[in-house]
Formats: sequence, C-alpha cells, structure tokens
Amino acid sequence: MRTDEEFEVVDDLLDGDGEAVPDEVAAELAAVAAAEDEAAALESADRERLQAVLTSTEQELARQRERTLAAVARYREAVLASEPDLPPELVRGETLEELDSSLASAREAVAQIRQRLVDASAPRGFPVGAPARGAHRAGGMSAAEKIAYGLQQRVA
Repeated sequence: MRTDEEFEVVDDLLDGDGEAVPDEVAAELAAVAAAEDEAAALESADRERLQAVLTSTEQELARQRERTLAAVARYREAVLASEPDLPPELVRGETLEELDSSLASAREAVAQIRQRLVDASAPRGFPVGAPARGAHRAGGMSAAEKIAYGLQQRVA
C-alpha cells in the first residue's frame, strides 16, 4: 500500500505544460499504484501456495515411483518363479512395458535354444557308436553251437 507521503509525491507531479496534475488523475495514479501493490502481494502469496503444492506433488510422485518399482520387482520375481527356465539376466525393466518386452525376448531366446538342442540331437543318417557285427544272435545257442557257428564264419 502507498503511504501518505507517496500520495503527496503524486500530487506534486506536473503535466507537460508545467501545471499540476488534476486531482482525478492523481487519484487514478494512486489507485493504480495500490492495485499494483495488492497484485504483487497476491502474486507472492500465490507463488508460495503454488510452491507448496508443487513440493507436495513431487513428494507424492516420488512415493508412487517407489511403489511402481516395487510392484514391477514383485511381478518379475513371480514370473521367474513360474518360469524357472528363463534366465534372470534377460528379464529386466523398470516399467511393466519394459519388463514384458524383455520377458518376450527371454522366452524367444529359450525357445530358440531348445530348438537348437532338439535339432542337434536328431539322427544324422548314421548310427551313433560301433556298427553291429552282423546278424549273429548267439544269445540262445549252446556252447557247441557257438563253436560250430564260429568255424563256419571263419571258413566263409
């Protein structure tokens, strides 16, 4: 607010012709100055109130971020517990979207590795190990029959 001394200064103002400013103009100037002072005081109060709201909002946002990170971590642990074949190193992310994306990649990698293992264990057209010695079945033969069979194989 303007003091009486400031009003006297406004009264002492002169217009362009060197004459005193009319009372109406001086009153209007004083009203404008008072309005500016009041607006400045309100702006200061508004700034303080807005700053308090901003600080409160930032604190709430930080709490929500912590809760979200905790929820994502619990979700990750639940998925890894339900799918033990997934390597934990491939499952990561700070948001559900990032975590779901890495889960899809990890599942695809595990599926590819499984397919390669199946392909590698498939027969390649030749038997594994030593080949059979023939159609000889000595399991049901007596000792004399085995000797006779062996002599026949040597002569042939």
